[in-house]
Amino acid sequence: MVEKEVVVKSDAGVHARPAMMLVREAMKYQCSVKLIKDDVEADCKSIMSVLGLAIYSGTKLIVRADGEGEKEVVEKLADLIDSDFKNN
Repeated sequence: MVEKEVVVKSDAGVHARPAMMLVREAMKYQCSVKLIKDDVEADCKSIMSVLGLAIYSGTKLIVRADGEGEKEVVEKLADLIDSDFKNN
């Protein structure tokens, strides 16, 4: 299992477009991928689950993956969030 903490910088938080970017990237990997906000865990391969976290600017998230490709997917998703969803 690999995890990394990131802070959402986007002024709009994570709405439909950036949430879909996260889901599309997570779907490329066989491993389990989760986003964690406070104590709430969301399946990063489900748009409704990600949107259900109600992520706004300044939110601290943990990106966690377990399985094949876990390190790569955590880095990709963390980079996507860190770049304000501009490096896809």
